Amino acid sequence: MVRPLEERFRTVRDLLPDYRVETTGNRIVVHESGTWQHNTVLSRLLFQIVGPAAARGWEIWPNITVHLGEQADRYVPDLAVVPPSPRMAEDHAVHGDSTVLLVDVVSTSSTYDDYFVKPTGYAPAGVPLYLVIDPFQESATLFSEPGERYGRETAVGAGEPLVLPAPWEFALDTGKLLYA
Repeated sequence: MVRPLEERFRTVRDLLPDYRVETTGNRIVVHESGTWQHNTVLSRLLFQIVGPAAARGWEIWPNITVHLGEQADRYVPDLAVVPPSPRMAEDHAVHGDSTVLLVDVVSTSSTYDDYFVKPTGYAPAGVPLYLVIDPFQESATLFSEPGERYGRETAVGAGEPLVLPAPWEFALDTGKLLYA
């Protein structure tokens, strides 16, 4: 008998606690730790968002599962920004509509999932903002206005400002994210 995906997901997550394990498109995906380039992009992003997040009392969480619904996938973004006392599905899973921003940095193995699969799961779950930073394309894409799909997709090249709408209301300096 084949075990349900959720049960297999939990087993893999328990067996590999040092890895990011998620279900994406009815697949169990295991991500190794990021490269130094991947982590440098995340560090540069943190330098820009930590002040605005702290001023609002928000927290920045790496390695948290996003609960998208009972029968939906379970994604683990590179970073999640959450308000005080977010609604949790479990200790390791925050409800998507209880986030302020989710971020993924594209790796060679995640391009399709980050650009196409995850936005179709995040939007109906009410994730307000999903940011995809792509060091290979030297670009950043912000998905916003969630509904059945995201109503808005804003893509900019490295060096162009990317405005994060309310409740952020400030512009990321993408040049500082993607250039040394």
